[in-house]
Amino acid sequence: MKLKILILSILLFPTLLIAQTKKFEVGPVIAVEFPFANNAENSDFKFDYTPRPSVGAAFKIAFSEKFALQPEFTFQLREVRVFRKGNQNQSFRNSPIYIVIPVYANYAINDNFSLLMGPRLGVDLSFSASYSTGSNGTSSSTTGESPEFAGVFGFQYTTPINLFVNVKGVYAFTNPDYDDSINEGAIMLGAGWFF
Repeated sequence: MKLKILILSILLFPTLLIAQTKKFEVGPVIAVEFPFANNAENSDFKFDYTPRPSVGAAFKIAFSEKFALQPEFTFQLREVRVFRKGNQNQSFRNSPIYIVIPVYANYAINDNFSLLMGPRLGVDLSFSASYSTGSNGTSSSTTGESPEFAGVFGFQYTTPINLFVNVKGVYAFTNPDYDDSINEGAIMLGAGWFF
């Protein structure tokens, strides 16, 4: 009996959620993220990050005039070079491709401005990294990066023709595989168009 109630509730919840939806929009989204290392002074390494471009799709599920969910599904290129402090020999180069899935709560301040906040999950697709073994050369590894879990907070401006731009701050709660003593943060600039 409990199993039947659980299955029924799992099937009814999406139906009720969709029934409450006032408006559904979808569109392309592009962004660039400028990452940095938090707590890097405690690390034996220094980090050289490159900007992280991403491209994908954004969805907006409006439940009222003020509140909507705004999930995204994007592909993001990430690269970081890691050096041992006091040594210019590169010890690690990470260049994975991630699928990044944030789910933002979108609260409209007025017709054009809104607050965005919510969790973000990142999963490595490339499963590759290269390690320098000093002067002997480079070896490759196919271990892949651990998933990233982060929190995001930002602001979005939407024009009357549904073009939007946003700025967001990102803080990763998980540590990158190349150094367990840091967390990554980032400032992200994005744009898209809902239709």
